Amino acid sequence: MQRKKGKKPTDHGASKKKAAGLSTEKQHGGEEEMKTTYSIESEALECAICFMPFEPPVYMCKNGHAACGTCCAGMKGQCPYCGEPIGDIRCRPLERVLAAMSAPCKFRGGGCAERRSHDEKSCPMAMHATCLCPFDGCAYYGRLLYNHIRDKHMHTTADAAVSSGCLTVTLHKSTPFHVLLHGGAAARVLLLLNCRDVVPSGRSLSLVSVGPPPPPANSGLLYKIVVVSADETAGELALTDTVSHVRRRIEKFKPEKFLFVPNAYWGSSGTVSVTVHV
Repeated sequence: MQRKKGKKPTDHGASKKKAAGLSTEKQHGGEEEMKTTYSIESEALECAICFMPFEPPVYMCKNGHAACGTCCAGMKGQCPYCGEPIGDIRCRPLERVLAAMSAPCKFRGGGCAERRSHDEKSCPMAMHATCLCPFDGCAYYGRLLYNHIRDKHMHTTADAAVSSGCLTVTLHKSTPFHVLLHGGAAARVLLLLNCRDVVPSGRSLSLVSVGPPPPPANSGLLYKIVVVSADETAGELALTDTVSHVRRRIEKFKPEKFLFVPNAYWGSSGTVSVTVHV
């Protein structure tokens, strides 16, 4: 006697099953497909050091402690939890999770109704994202940072100026940044950063744009910094690079390239003359 095979029950609709935070969907057709959706707290996908959302590359030490690439560089390759080396081993499982994630767009408040990947920069609405004012004591948090600084800070501080392409400023050694409002077709808020935590024997100067990245067609904005010592006895220092972008937490930004200005250049007045070409 030959045993007949029965047909597998079919359901041309969709059956759903939920349990303990897990949602599965089964769709039957020519091939059976299953889609599984998990819920996870957003804090689990943040770097525990800077509290910013993880973005590849993500590194881990041999004990499994994870950190973002920016924090690994700032910690000089030493895990803050166990002291083991960190920065050589990529956390590939977490990077795969980030690459596969989708969620309601972070800019849905601006009108975007799409689901986006973990990288918020893929949304066109990112161009209208809110930004923090870099000046201490200012609580501004909005989309019109350029207008805010022009209207509220230009007449109350010496650390801001309007630039249409070339501008020379006197920078004091203790000033953490100087704001340059770059006009033109794509108005931008630029910061001439003056950092002291890179090399103790001087300062590092770089230029960064505060706000969301511009469209790809306008993203390659070049700049040149030329520094002259206070007494004009030393030679000029110069750097040419592409403007980087940061939207928040400027204090966490670490430039890939910078112009090193030794302490001797600042002289007794503690200032240098900086010309910025954009």
